[in-house]
Amino acid sequence: MMDTADTVTFLFTDIEGSTRLAQTRPDTWPDAQERHHAILRAAVELNGGRVFNIVGDAFCVAFSNSPDALRAAITAQTTLHDEEWGDTPVRVRMGIHTGSAQRQDDGDYRGYLALSRVARLMSAAHGGQVLLSQVAEDLVREQLPPGVSLRDMGRRRLKDLIQPEHIYQAIIPGLPTDFPPLKTEDAYRHNLPPQLTRFIGREREIAEIAAALANHRLVTLIGAGGTGKTRLSLRVAEDIRKRYADGVWLVELATLTDPAGIPEAIRLVLRVSEQMGESALEVLSAYLREKQILLILDNCEHLIEASAEVAGNLLAAAPGLTLLATSREALGMRGEVVWPVPSLTVPDIRRMPPLDELACFESVQLFVDRVTLAQRHFVLSADNAAAVAQICARLDGIPLALEMAAARVRTMGVAQVAARLDDRFRLLTGGGRTALPRQQTLRALLDWS
Repeated sequence: MMDTADTVTFLFTDIEGSTRLAQTRPDTWPDAQERHHAILRAAVELNGGRVFNIVGDAFCVAFSNSPDALRAAITAQTTLHDEEWGDTPVRVRMGIHTGSAQRQDDGDYRGYLALSRVARLMSAAHGGQVLLSQVAEDLVREQLPPGVSLRDMGRRRLKDLIQPEHIYQAIIPGLPTDFPPLKTEDAYRHNLPPQLTRFIGREREIAEIAAALANHRLVTLIGAGGTGKTRLSLRVAEDIRKRYADGVWLVELATLTDPAGIPEAIRLVLRVSEQMGESALEVLSAYLREKQILLILDNCEHLIEASAEVAGNLLAAAPGLTLLATSREALGMRGEVVWPVPSLTVPDIRRMPPLDELACFESVQLFVDRVTLAQRHFVLSADNAAAVAQICARLDGIPLALEMAAARVRTMGVAQVAARLDDRFRLLTGGGRTALPRQQTLRALLDWS
C-alpha cells in the first residue's frame, strides 16, 4: 500500500573519499563516522526533515519544503566544518532537489526521476559543497537565510539523465566557496584551444560581452585585423562555458574559401554524423534543435553573406543555440548585437605619464609581457619608458602589431624598434611560424582587413 505521489524535497549526502578513509584510518574512522551521523541527524531533526535511508555514510532525507532542506544542509556543513577531525577529515557533498515521489509503507520513497536526479546532483558535488537543482532554487530564492547566496553553476548534464539540470551552489558564510569543476558529464565539453600567452586587460569588455550573450542569441565582435577579436571571443567563451550544457565550440572560417562549406565545417567540429539524403545544414538543424550550446564563428568577413544565412537558419531551428561571431563587419541580421572591439588602451606620448601610470595601460602591459617571453629579465624602467610608450601609441594599441614589435626587441632593442616605426611595414614581419599567413606581417594583416 502506498500513498499518492507528493511533492517532496530531498537532501542526499555522502562523505567524499569514505572508502579510502575506512582503509587508511581504520582506528579513527569508526568514531569519525559516528560523529558524522550524529551531526547529520541533529541538523535534519532541527529543521523538520526525516531520514528515510542510510547506506554506509550516505544519508537520504525528505523534507516538506526546500527552505528547510537548505537550512539543514547549512547547519550540517557548518557543524562539520567546525568539528575537529584530526587525521580523519570528513568532507560531505550534498545535493537538494524537489520532485514528485510516493512514500511507501516502510517509510522509503518511490519516485525514480526525482531520486535519480538528486543522487546525480549530489554526486556532481565535492566535499563541503551544497548543490541545488533549478526547482529547488526557485523555491528557496526568496527565503534564503541571512548571508547565504546562490551561485549559478550553469546548465549541466548529469550522468544517465537526458534533460540537463541548471545547478546552483549554496554560498555559506564562513565556509569554503571555491571548488574544482563540477563532476558532470559535460564538465570539459569544448574545443577551445589552449593559449600559450597571458591574456592582458579587457576586463570591462569581457563582462559586457558575457552579459550580452546572456540576453541575446547572436553577438558579433567587429573590428580591424589584429585587434584581438578571436582571442577576446575565446576568453569570453572560457569564462561562460558553464552556461551551456552541450558545450562551447570554435568554428574557424579563415581558411575556408567556399561559402557553401560553412555548414560542413560546423558539422565536423561538432562531430555530427552525416545522414544520407540530407544536407549538412539539415543535419545540423536537427542535431542542434534540443541542444544548449555556444558556437563561435570566427572570421566571417570573407564569407559574410553565407555566414549570415547559415547563422539565421540555425538560430531559427535551434532555440537553445547562441552564436558569437567575429568579423570585420556585422552580419547584418535582425536581433544581432554588434560589439566593436577597441584597441588596447594607450598612453598619450604628448604628455609622458609617470612610470607607475604608464604600467597601467593595457598596451604597455601586453608589450612588456611579450618582450619578457624572449628576454625574461626585461622590465619597464625609466630608461626604456619613452620608447615603450612610443611603440604602444604609434601602433594604436593593436595587439597583433604589438606582439610583432615585441618579437623584434630581442634582436634590435626597444629604442631601435621605436626609431624604425616609420618603416613599420618592413619592420613588423615577426608573426609566429604557426600563425596564419595574414598574421605573419603587418601589411598582410591590413590587406586582409
